Amino acid sequence: MHFATWLVRSGAMVQRLAMKERLLLIGVLWVGLALRLPLLDRFPFHQDEAIYGYWARYARHVDPFFLHVWPDKPPLYLWLLSGTFELLGTTPAAARLLNIAISTLTIAAVAALARTWWGARAGVLAGLLLALNPFAISFAPTAFTDPLLVLAGMLALLNAVHRRFFWMGVWLGVAIMTKQQGVFFIPLALGFALYVQRSHGRLLHRATAGGVGFLLVVAPVVWWDSLRWAVAPSPWDLGARNAGGLTLAAPGQWFARAPAWLELGGHLLGSGWLWWLSLVLLTFGAFRRRQLHRAPDAAPALGLALWGAAFLALHIVTTVQIWDRYLLPLAPIVALLLTFALEATLNAGVVWKPHIAITPKIAGWTPHLLTMLLMAPLLWPAVQAAQGRLPIGGDHGAYTGLETVAAWLNDHADARPIVYQRNLGWHFQFYLFDTVQAGQADLRWYPSTVYLADNAAKTPHRPRYLVVADWSPERNLTSQLAWRRLRTQMRLRAGNFTVYEVVEMATTPAPWRVCREEAQDAGQGATMTEVDNVATFAGFVQQALPQSQLAACLVGEKP
Repeated sequence: MHFATWLVRSGAMVQRLAMKERLLLIGVLWVGLALRLPLLDRFPFHQDEAIYGYWARYARHVDPFFLHVWPDKPPLYLWLLSGTFELLGTTPAAARLLNIAISTLTIAAVAALARTWWGARAGVLAGLLLALNPFAISFAPTAFTDPLLVLAGMLALLNAVHRRFFWMGVWLGVAIMTKQQGVFFIPLALGFALYVQRSHGRLLHRATAGGVGFLLVVAPVVWWDSLRWAVAPSPWDLGARNAGGLTLAAPGQWFARAPAWLELGGHLLGSGWLWWLSLVLLTFGAFRRRQLHRAPDAAPALGLALWGAAFLALHIVTTVQIWDRYLLPLAPIVALLLTFALEATLNAGVVWKPHIAITPKIAGWTPHLLTMLLMAPLLWPAVQAAQGRLPIGGDHGAYTGLETVAAWLNDHADARPIVYQRNLGWHFQFYLFDTVQAGQADLRWYPSTVYLADNAAKTPHRPRYLVVADWSPERNLTSQLAWRRLRTQMRLRAGNFTVYEVVEMATTPAPWRVCREEAQDAGQGATMTEVDNVATFAGFVQQALPQSQLAACLVGEKP
């Protein structure tokens, strides 16, 4: 009786439920934003973040056509990052704030997709699942291209589902011009576009609209790229070259690659047992959906599952590098599939145990309690990701202290120093951008300590700084420098980095040395012939001895 009364009153509650849904979605967005902000400025740039930041600064200040610096990514994200630097300043926090905003918008896009397919409650669930997704949280506070790629892909899918084919084409173009992997979203969006079309009446018209939207984004970028072909390679060619090419891996390598990819994929939910729980929910939902009066539509879930499985399989059987961020497009797919499983489980629970709904109040709270019970296991992985405790995403402490080192080098740029580095070139290109562009610092990469010692010995007239990371020590540097009568003197210790200055060793006077100061002293009481003999002998010594041994006595310094 009470349950029937609750059903009668439900029609009057529609407007209030719509407002409640909006408030819940806004709350979900705030939760997602709050979980993505703690790592905004906690760690320095990862090396790939640094190169994207450098390219963005270079495009903004030096050359927007990249005629001398060649990025291996399409330029759309780099241009957007340049605009962000213009508005918010050229800091890592500004770059990461851009992707945090993009990641938060992705939550809204995924919620809209789930709401379209499975209803208002599913929209809130999908948004919450992506807000708590540890993979999405880890990559939001970064400067990688992947968050924009995922947002564009989800918006293309959303517009395909709503039959807005022009905007589907626009966002597919944005995805592809952000990163080459955007082509993977083409079959996903087109597949759902054909599914919702259902008739061939206006198929040609809508296909044309999608093509126009796609070309509206792609054509200007291709035209920009064509202006560079005479002097610079295309980002597509360079990306394939830097990645070592994309070919089918030998079948014997599949068994080695699969565990590596699956280990990274495990972080899409945070722990292995959550995957088993998700599989149980999916199986239960698929088994019970036929017995439900209001079963969620399984076709979208099936399409997402097939695309996700093909996406993962393609990474396993090809030679694409095993990098965690390549799996970020699966984060919204996992959230949507788990939403379908939860929605089927919640609906099955009400039909399976109808006597639970004794009163309208209990009937209203039962789904919420079950949802909280199912969401609770996701909280801890989300908190870990927000604290940077998962081995995915950006830097997690390896580059701690590098920003202090860069600030110190900028402060000492007046002396036009030489900065030697082995594995920090991309970082210094970003952090020392203004100093290097002004010619106040000379960045030099060295392949070995032999090369470093030889190059430093040939440049004695400028300060020479060496930056060494704790995780990449130079084993035989001291002996190589000693051969050239050089040594290191520590100037700064910050985090995991040490700044050394390469200086000449102190020398002791020797009877065979002819120094300028001694020659002047000798000339005060010597005849002109004796002075000429001294000068002649000094010239002979200068030609016969190595430069490093003459540094103390032939440049006017005391030996």
